[in-house]
Amino acid sequence: MTSFISLPPSDASRQDLIVPIKVVQRDIPKQCIIERHSHKWGQFVYASKGVMLVETPQHCYIVPPEQGVWLLPHVDHAVRSLTHVSLTSFYIATQMHIHMPKDNGVLDISPFLKMLINEARYFSDDYTWEDTQGLHLRLILHTLSKAPSAVFQLPFPSDKRLITMLDAIQQTPSNNNSLEQWGTIVGASSRTLSRLFKKETGLNYSEWRQRLTIQIAIGKLAEGITITNVAHELGYGSPSAFTSMFKEKTGMTPSVFKRSHT
Repeated sequence: MTSFISLPPSDASRQDLIVPIKVVQRDIPKQCIIERHSHKWGQFVYASKGVMLVETPQHCYIVPPEQGVWLLPHVDHAVRSLTHVSLTSFYIATQMHIHMPKDNGVLDISPFLKMLINEARYFSDDYTWEDTQGLHLRLILHTLSKAPSAVFQLPFPSDKRLITMLDAIQQTPSNNNSLEQWGTIVGASSRTLSRLFKKETGLNYSEWRQRLTIQIAIGKLAEGITITNVAHELGYGSPSAFTSMFKEKTGMTPSVFKRSHT
């Protein structure tokens, strides 16, 4: 397994929030982890460059620059950089949340919103809600509130039998055991495992397994592993079969992804 260098949260994360929206810009080297922490306010996490993994107790979110993560107040989270990451965080005061999503999750970022975010990366706190920077941040907030949810979300189960399955698949992504086969390994019927997956993740096993495959694929491509090797590690019979699946689920081919994220 890849070893990650531990980094502390930003100084700003430990200070009081004195403005409606605070912008925190930070560059994170490849294969680092910002230690688990939480805030009193909501946070939108976005990487203009690179691929990151945002982890909460319930979910794991893999996030390329086409997406960002919305986190509610008091949610423990850690951020892993799968590549070098240019990270922009928006700390959003709770009174500003009225139109924001009611749950944590990944949001699709439109080209317009990406442009707004990039312009705001180095905003300071010496703005008013009515001046140019304040208007800019209000437009970001409004646009974020309209952003659609993305599919790069992997709910984490808590049942020990499901966690055993998850660990095994992460260690060997080409593992294509059926629920019947898993049942023999973890000591539960396929019906029980199917019911647990739906109850604990909101997804059936096939859907959950496919999302895990996408997350693993994105991480390996971002690390610079060749498409052929990724396809092999994930158990695909050919690179073309893997490419077809990847394009169907992400909207881009693995080669396009590699060019823009490595």
